[in-house]
Amino acid sequence: MTSRERLTLTLQGKKADRIPVSPFLWYNNMFEMFGYIPEIDTNYNPPDFDIISKWVEYCDAFGFDVMFAGGFLFDRFVPGTAANWDVTVSKEGDRDSQRRTTTVRTPGGTLSQVMNFKRSEPHLVVLAVEKYIIETPEDFEILRKFAPPAEYVDCGVIARARTVVGDKGLVNLAAFGAFNTLNMFRKLESMMMDPMIDEGFYREMMDWVAAWNIEILKKVVRAGADAIELGGNLVTSGAGPNFFKSFDLQYENLLGRQIHQDGAFVVYHNCGDAQKIMHLYNDLEIDCWGYLTGQPFGDVVLEDALATIRPNMALRGNIDQVEFLRKASPAEIRERVRALLEKVKPRGNWILSTSDFFFDGNSYDNIHAFAKAGMDFGRY
Repeated sequence: MTSRERLTLTLQGKKADRIPVSPFLWYNNMFEMFGYIPEIDTNYNPPDFDIISKWVEYCDAFGFDVMFAGGFLFDRFVPGTAANWDVTVSKEGDRDSQRRTTTVRTPGGTLSQVMNFKRSEPHLVVLAVEKYIIETPEDFEILRKFAPPAEYVDCGVIARARTVVGDKGLVNLAAFGAFNTLNMFRKLESMMMDPMIDEGFYREMMDWVAAWNIEILKKVVRAGADAIELGGNLVTSGAGPNFFKSFDLQYENLLGRQIHQDGAFVVYHNCGDAQKIMHLYNDLEIDCWGYLTGQPFGDVVLEDALATIRPNMALRGNIDQVEFLRKASPAEIRERVRALLEKVKPRGNWILSTSDFFFDGNSYDNIHAFAKAGMDFGRY
């Protein structure tokens, strides 16, 4: 059975020959293995580094079933210059840190965004928004009226990935759900308060974000994506089930429903707390939930998740890569994977994965131990 067949069956809620071994990977993993130091401006689309072929090579080195997550451009949520949308960008900093100010002039007024980028590890660039475009209802009206279509996915990467990945796995774009997308335009604290202060304003923003998202995700699926991984990690146990059910679930389902209609799978990405809200994931139009993060970096109790989540939903994750995979011995890793798989195999529909991507410096001996244990103990 090929990796593509194995992952497809699992996302369909069926048992394959074995549990797929597909940890969540990110750009820095490939950069580290192949000795590439990314520039901040081209971190997500490096012109001199073939992220697709290197992603496959990385997976081949450990025997992983490929789930290619690349193609997302986190720093492109503000579209480039178009009619009635004049964009200028100024930058301060150096190769390891940058403050980027984006100013948009429209017939209705001016919008601005400030983002900070930092090289947190040699091969990993992280970003944080300092000033958000939507600070007032008037800002949103300008955005809604004049913003051109979304540009934050490189569909050329997706199309080529479908060819390069082939039978070694699936193209699974790591994108954002509706709530996470709005957070690229509006401060999280404001988003949490908006439904209480002015629910109509909140719903107008979420309706717009969902529709804006859907149009680009249609293009992504047409380009060759087998699945879309919708980031939903901002509404966690901390927000609570009432907030999730009342103010988020329906918007994520707008995206999930459209992705299904277009012929792709939906993976839901919450790599944080979920214990208090995961029962509501049964109402999401998704095929898989990752990443069942347990203590100390999440609150999910595996046994509760196995008893709660509907049987036809695939599950992915649960191995801590923040501390355990970095500090444990290969023997301890092998035992942890064995114990996990013994618990999940009776249910089926499991993808062996970490709770998120490997940090720089994770021992390759430990990653090999993780992968080999998955192969040895994952057969049904």
